[in-house]
Amino acid sequence: MRILIAHGYLLKGTGSNQYVQSLARAFCGQGHHLLVTCQDDDPDLDFVSVFMADEAGLAAPRVVWEKETDYPGSCMVVKPDIGGLLPVYVMDSYEGFRVKEFTDLTDDELHTYVELNRGSHTRLVEQFVPDAILANHAVMLPAILRPVAEAAEVPYFVCTHGSAIDFTVRRDDRYLHYGALGLAGARAVFVPSEHSREQVLEVFADRTTALDEKLVLVSPGVDTELFDLAKREFDEAVGLMGEEVSARTASVRVGDFLGRGEDGEAGGGSGASDFARDITWINGLHPEWLPEPDVTERLGELAESERPFVMFLGKLLETKGVQCILPALPLVMRGHPDLALVVVGFGEQRGMLQLMLQALADGDLLRLKRLSEYGNREYDRVDGAFEPVLSFLEGLSDAGEMDEYIRSCREGGLVDAVTFTGYLTQEEHRHILPYAKALLVPSLAPEAFGLVATEAMACGVVPVASLHSGLRTALEPLEGIWGDDLDELRLEDGEGIVRRIASAVSAVLDMPADLLASRGREMRSVVRERFSWDAVAARMTDSFDEAAAD
Repeated sequence: MRILIAHGYLLKGTGSNQYVQSLARAFCGQGHHLLVTCQDDDPDLDFVSVFMADEAGLAAPRVVWEKETDYPGSCMVVKPDIGGLLPVYVMDSYEGFRVKEFTDLTDDELHTYVELNRGSHTRLVEQFVPDAILANHAVMLPAILRPVAEAAEVPYFVCTHGSAIDFTVRRDDRYLHYGALGLAGARAVFVPSEHSREQVLEVFADRTTALDEKLVLVSPGVDTELFDLAKREFDEAVGLMGEEVSARTASVRVGDFLGRGEDGEAGGGSGASDFARDITWINGLHPEWLPEPDVTERLGELAESERPFVMFLGKLLETKGVQCILPALPLVMRGHPDLALVVVGFGEQRGMLQLMLQALADGDLLRLKRLSEYGNREYDRVDGAFEPVLSFLEGLSDAGEMDEYIRSCREGGLVDAVTFTGYLTQEEHRHILPYAKALLVPSLAPEAFGLVATEAMACGVVPVASLHSGLRTALEPLEGIWGDDLDELRLEDGEGIVRRIASAVSAVLDMPADLLASRGREMRSVVRERFSWDAVAARMTDSFDEAAAD
């Protein structure tokens, strides 16, 4: 089958980027022939055989490189020319682009984005002649591709992800219109969880006839060959990760790490302007697409120390709840003083987290309080994202525990206990994940699914996670494995989450090693049975075949 997959971003990274990469690999493994459109400058992946750039004024895309692959199918990747502006759902940085959130686009900017994309995809559909088109995200590609697909008499399908609806459609009526337009013409709409199904119906049902009949539940997969149980000593695994990192960053200059920050250092101070300056400086120390310069050294020291560690994996955004983890550490370290935390990811909260960590290490809870108040004002993708931290601090005072907590902060060696890795690819962080005692997923906002949780389970690592939205689908297999013990590992929504993180992590650390190992093997077995990319690809091609038969 010939399938065109339209994705507006990259094939490397997190979230929908990783989803599209994994899905395309599975399609190629099943013998299908793909044309993937995206904005990746160099999609050098094992299943990609041709990379082309579709530039304005050219009759056909320009071939950038070609190579052979071992897959029975094939994949060509084309980068459409959309100009220098890349619209996003959540503010991020993309090298080579001027980035704006969709909700901040002028009508003229949106029109240009639509027309450039539509023109490129019209040419590509005429040349590739796909049997089916798969558009990712509810906006804007489905609306862009609808007239293209209809003119070519090719059925198109939509795969939803959470961020487009939560951060764009709900906030701007322009995208409610375009989203409904794109879904209305689709033959089927793939949703990753029951939560996502309810979300799509809530937002679009009044504007799209018979939408419920189009929705097909297809949970994301996990690459269980990539994510596996621990197979070697941790220090060896860190060495393998270091080799992957070195290969990826071999051409990076020192200036790439230190070329964006302002002169000087984070200067302290507790005013809003001080926080803004220091966060900007820390965030600017090196590009987000790079790991932090000392990541291999820091993780090597962690391996040598044999300290147990828990892990966070994901974007450093307030919606992910990562800010709630740091204040929980001193509570856990009272009973487990050797505990370490590894934070894998990148994002605008990096500077905030560094300031929070230093305030905790200094026992300066007034500064931590002011940082959290600043966070509530400045980061508004979810209401009161730092309220759990403020509530926790207030609770310490009410319970008369403030002095003991401050002592734990100052004596805990918190700065040395926390390692920020920066951005690691799946091929890199998969070497570290199997050795974590738990993966922390304290999401404060709805999730379309919980892919990092299923990746942890594939590695035999228990996810300590919020139980809401699409995370429920990902975490459902745990109930039959952990039984009553699962109650200790679930995180509460809202203000009590800091203490809940501490108690859940302590519970995991107190469990016998043989129990964790046996349940880890059970989790991996269930993931292999229920979540695989081959099953995802097969479910989608079934829908493609049904459309072709009509």
